[in-house]
Amino acid sequence: MTAATDSPNEIPVFSERLDTLMSAMIDGEAPNVGRFCGYCYTPLGKKADTCTHCARTTSEYEPVAKLPSELFDLYRRMRKRESLVVNSFAFAGLGLGLVLFILLVAVAVYRFNQSLWMLAGATAVLIVGGRIFAGILGGWIGDSIGYDFAHRRLVEEWTVYEREREARLGRATTPPGNPLPGHG
Repeated sequence: MTAATDSPNEIPVFSERLDTLMSAMIDGEAPNVGRFCGYCYTPLGKKADTCTHCARTTSEYEPVAKLPSELFDLYRRMRKRESLVVNSFAFAGLGLGLVLFILLVAVAVYRFNQSLWMLAGATAVLIVGGRIFAGILGGWIGDSIGYDFAHRRLVEEWTVYEREREARLGRATTPPGNPLPGHG
């Protein structure tokens, strides 16, 4: 699907290409130079005259040679939010494994007279179950919730950034109902 056919809430602010490139730039694996859309900063080919992400032409928004530092700030905050939610859910999964371990040890000690098999089972629950719960809660549920939360906040921050940038450049602002690239 293209940016013009997706609903506004499904279009990521950063294109996949820009997301990958910014990650490489932050890791020091790529320089902050190139030819980028002047509106959404998606990398453009040398002869491209229309952005594949936001569908704006180079005559509307002149390409830029370097990504602005504010864009990296937005990106870092988005990733930090995602990480916070995912890690919180993963630690909740580890906590759940620990609680089950404690309950099984208590049952083994008080109900089964310190059964070696019950203690071994409790240890297996701690090691294997904690990892499985962390994977399910963090890697599956937390990942989805974290992405949605971080994306919503990024859209809000992008709207503010966009408004300020457009005012600085003396351009009309994007209507409030259309904050995402491709919908202005």
